[in-house]
Amino acid sequence: MDIKKKFPLPEFVLLDGENHLGEQLLERTVVLHIPTATLLEVVSVEPSEVATYKELKHFPFVFTNIDGDDEHHLLILQKTGSEKDLEDVFSKAAQWYGNYCNWLDEEVDHL
Repeated sequence: MDIKKKFPLPEFVLLDGENHLGEQLLERTVVLHIPTATLLEVVSVEPSEVATYKELKHFPFVFTNIDGDDEHHLLILQKTGSEKDLEDVFSKAAQWYGNYCNWLDEEVDHL
């Protein structure tokens, strides 16, 4: 049986820290890129705060929310199973996260 065909996985998922020990990712957003086993933390920052993270492998990005406002964020590398350059993963993750946030905002608007 081809497990990848029978049970395909998405490229990105959000990690949920809720379990029997409580919420272990309280007020944190962690994204997993499944193909490279890369864990990325998403942090909302002002442009002037980016320098605070200079010692960490990070990727600043901006997306426009459904209200037309720019939101500034960083993806911070927590861990990776990849030996490759991760710029492509960072770029895809930023796009994925912006799309996720806009989808979430639209869902909230429908409530």
